[in-house]
Amino acid sequence: MSHSDDFDQPADEDEPEELQTYFGNVVEFVDHWLLPHYARNPKVFRWSPRWWEYTEVVGRLEALWRAWEYYRLEGMTGMAVFFNDYLDPTMRTITFPDGPFRNLGHLDNPGVPAPWASTPPPPDIFSA
Repeated sequence: MSHSDDFDQPADEDEPEELQTYFGNVVEFVDHWLLPHYARNPKVFRWSPRWWEYTEVVGRLEALWRAWEYYRLEGMTGMAVFFNDYLDPTMRTITFPDGPFRNLGHLDNPGVPAPWASTPPPPDIFSA
């Protein structure tokens, strides 16, 4: 290829096209799509209206929102894939009785559970 051929290629050819999202952020997705479309027995499953206080939940819901944004554009079976592969497993993990909201309603330990402790590994343990 000659140097003159370089000018024929778009400058951002290697960069993925930015997806225009339907919802502006994860809060909009949760409030306007997720909660109206997902309901379970509150005696079995747990949900906190202050879900945004739980780091794990925020991360999972952010990923779920991004998956929804992608699969909504995937044609006839896109949403089926989203429900089966993303929505159902994510929401089971979040709302299961021993999930992130496990302490809700327990008077002896209300609120957000403390993160597990982590001890720093020896400096050379991950060296190549």
